[in-house]
Amino acid sequence: MPTKIEWLEKATVFDLGICSIYNRPIRIEARDQINGERLWVFKMNEWVLGKDKHFHYEPIPSSRTDKFILLTRFHSVNACYEFWKKNIIKKESLYI
Repeated sequence: MPTKIEWLEKATVFDLGICSIYNRPIRIEARDQINGERLWVFKMNEWVLGKDKHFHYEPIPSSRTDKFILLTRFHSVNACYEFWKKNIIKKESLYI
């Protein structure tokens, strides 16, 4: 049986519950890249958090540009979570 640490190392989705600002389900999800690297995204429904502190609609994988990936991907679960905690302090309108 894997240890708790081994389970965490294999996890690809972390459900964080309901966002108290937007009242929507939030999670951190792994996004495996073509080059084999695993990056992480902060997801709220179909929206993902960008390093510009705004949420962006996440298109289907074949429509995601390199610029979009650089903007919305983090190198670790912790980096993704800490960015959310430090930078999202007010509600903004979300539109498709």
